[in-house]
Amino acid sequence: MKKEWNTLWSFNGYLTVWISLLLLVLCTLKLISLFLVFNENRPIGYYINDWVLNAIDPVDVSTPLFAITWICIIGCLPVALRTPKRAMLVFLSIIIIGLLRCICLYFVPLLPPEGIIPLRDTLLEGSFYENQVLVRDLFFSGHTANLALLTFLVDIKWLKYILGICTCIVAFLLLKQHVHYTIDIVVAPFAAYLSYRLAKSAVNFILSKLSYSKVSQKTMVTAL
Repeated sequence: MKKEWNTLWSFNGYLTVWISLLLLVLCTLKLISLFLVFNENRPIGYYINDWVLNAIDPVDVSTPLFAITWICIIGCLPVALRTPKRAMLVFLSIIIIGLLRCICLYFVPLLPPEGIIPLRDTLLEGSFYENQVLVRDLFFSGHTANLALLTFLVDIKWLKYILGICTCIVAFLLLKQHVHYTIDIVVAPFAAYLSYRLAKSAVNFILSKLSYSKVSQKTMVTAL
């Protein structure tokens, strides 16, 4: 692992791309936050008659939702970021899934489900959402997609199992609180996998184009 980080500092082209992707992630996150605020106040939208939600009485489960989501992200993200190559994969995955969500939210403008109990996340409200409580951040579920994406990104088998279980629990709790429609939850893991695959292909392509020795190229490209 130390050798891989030393490789990053040793090659200017590699370092430039790595830093550029990191900055692009930060810009993308800011863009997403602005879009979500815009989306919250759009004059158009429609409801879905969701038979699954109709069969569930809404209950406020914000605390376990908040706890599971952030424990998984804070605990497992460093694992996914532990080498420069895997960090690039994380960066590109975040960019792709974030932009994909914005596109889906724009073209599928849903109104909040009946009986919704708004999910409060004081960390995001204060830092990204201009102190607003978002209720139209719907198709597809960001909580479910982000945990599913993290499941694909980590390369430790037992940790994948734990993240997979946590993703299912969070998905159920989101339905229990009527925060999302069922379709929002179902689509999220597929969107996460698509983002992961596109990001992986992009990282391998970028690494193959950098001016390293053939041995270094082969090692870096096959590592993902």
